[in-house]
Amino acid sequence: MRIALVAPLVTPIAQPFVGGSQALVADLALGMVQRGHEVTLFAREGSSIPGVKIEPVVVPDSVIPSRFSEPGTAQSADPGFMIQANVFFELFLQLRQRASEFDILHAHAFDWPCFTASALLTTLPVLHTIHLPAVSPEINAVLGILQRQQHPFTLITVSQACARDYASYTTFDHIIYNGLDLDAIPFVLQVADDAPLLFAGRITPEKGVEEAIEIAEQAGRQLLLAGGIYDQSYYSERIVPRLEVGQGRIHYLGQLDHPTLWQLMGQAQGLLFPIAWDEPFGLTPVEAMAAGTPVIAFQRGAVTEVIRDQQTGFLIPAGDCAQAAAAVARLATIERSACRAHVVANFSLKRMLDAHEQVYTLAMDRATAVGRVPAAQPL
Repeated sequence: MRIALVAPLVTPIAQPFVGGSQALVADLALGMVQRGHEVTLFAREGSSIPGVKIEPVVVPDSVIPSRFSEPGTAQSADPGFMIQANVFFELFLQLRQRASEFDILHAHAFDWPCFTASALLTTLPVLHTIHLPAVSPEINAVLGILQRQQHPFTLITVSQACARDYASYTTFDHIIYNGLDLDAIPFVLQVADDAPLLFAGRITPEKGVEEAIEIAEQAGRQLLLAGGIYDQSYYSERIVPRLEVGQGRIHYLGQLDHPTLWQLMGQAQGLLFPIAWDEPFGLTPVEAMAAGTPVIAFQRGAVTEVIRDQQTGFLIPAGDCAQAAAAVARLATIERSACRAHVVANFSLKRMLDAHEQVYTLAMDRATAVGRVPAAQPL
């Protein structure tokens, strides 16, 4: 297949990845190339995935990542938003002119202009994967419009929980869990009793950074923080003071590339995942379990689909830092080999790539059947 992938444009697709959706796009692109498909990734300037053809998209600095700490708040139509809309508009006009170069287009950008501008493509099967919960009113509305108008596109998301979150607005055609290249993640069978706890994720309110610090402090344990600063004001106003108070116990390591992060995960006694939103999937817990590290997580969103309570970690009522801190003492009761086995059985990269190939084939067959595109020719 000749596959066009449209990445989230808020950041380049390159190590170290800002979040799970960026990492998934990179793994999907490279995995499809390795399976013999022809992949073109349209991504922000500065993107780099060895072995993958990238067509850079120029995105002005005024286009900044959305904030998801205030779900239900519409994005303001400031100059940055309008510039972003024009970037997507021009990109999809170009793709419409080049439609004959591709068999399918798969977009991963969670931006209102991406959904609306993609409707310009009428001769190419279009798929969208939604990696975030229903936190954006303008996107919820446009998904509802596309469904009411029976616009021919394929909608994918990453968990049953995320699909339920959008039930009032749209329905999904497929659910595909994220997957990992397990050969790249070293498994550690045993760690020291005083091994540190770890928080890994972007530094932003919805990821529960403050809560992780509170849990570690209540448990009297050392905590390592790893992740890029996504929300600078939140980091400066809420996290830096906690780091200063917790000197000696709380350490911020910055944003780490995957090999370094995975090594660190294997050395931790447990991963703290005290999310403050309805997590659409949770790739970080899967990475930690692949390394053998159990997870303590607040029970929101898709965590019940990712973590097996008392087998690969502990699911805690949302917001209950005291109960989460008490669970720290029980981490040693989790068999680290069970964590790895759970990921092998459910979240492998092979499984994810197989599912995408099947969905791509279905979308192409459906488009051919209704006469939207000619039958695919062999490469």
